[in-house]
Amino acid sequence: MDRKKLSIIGFIVVMVLIVTIYLFFRNSQSNRLKIEKGSLVEAVYALGTVKPVESFSLKFGIAASVREIFVEEGQMVTKGQALLTNDSGITFRSPFTGTLTKLNVAKNETAMPGLPLLEIQNLKEVYISVSLDQESALRVKPDQAVQLSFESIRGNVYKGKVERIYPSNGQFLVRIEPHELPQGILPDMTTDVAIEVSSKENVILVPLVAVDRGKLTRFRDGKRDKIEIRIGAINSEFGELIQGDLKEGDEVLVKN
Repeated sequence: MDRKKLSIIGFIVVMVLIVTIYLFFRNSQSNRLKIEKGSLVEAVYALGTVKPVESFSLKFGIAASVREIFVEEGQMVTKGQALLTNDSGITFRSPFTGTLTKLNVAKNETAMPGLPLLEIQNLKEVYISVSLDQESALRVKPDQAVQLSFESIRGNVYKGKVERIYPSNGQFLVRIEPHELPQGILPDMTTDVAIEVSSKENVILVPLVAVDRGKLTRFRDGKRDKIEIRIGAINSEFGELIQGDLKEGDEVLVKN
């Protein structure tokens, strides 16, 4: 074999090695996911706050001195229990059974009209309040299913439903009735809320991590192609394929 042929063979071998190494490193830095069909629940996500169903704030209508205080902050009170007496001899009582969560006045102190002197909350009956932007609020309706999860109790999901949605001081508030809550949950605690606004069955599920500006890399029959797609409803992981040459069994590239 002459030197020219050896050079050509050597060149081909080197090129094959380069291509092999390139493909090896390219595939080692990426993963493929198989496209499957399934159901997709689209949700609106927000941060909710636990609120008491019953809350009472005591205020004087005129300036008055507090003659006597019968309760302490954090104390449980029963309906009708005396709370405090003013300098006119009027005794104010609790309107329901609950817990005294705030006490902003001291004995013999003069309270100004309109200022909250104390607050009572029923800690046993609570709801979840969520503030939404306009776009999300338009998709939320009463009786939609809700999932609740608390950061400190990951792994457990609690269910509820949308009770009502209404405007308030420029916000769009959603009141959620929980079907159950873990023990120890108190007003002012926060929870991650997922309101299920739509559900699709037997649709092509596109991993969102595979999509980059409306395109993804598809593997089919040993070929690799960059294709354009369009997705509709989404959840936190997948989108519903509504346009694009992608079918069940294809694989898509997911970069690490």
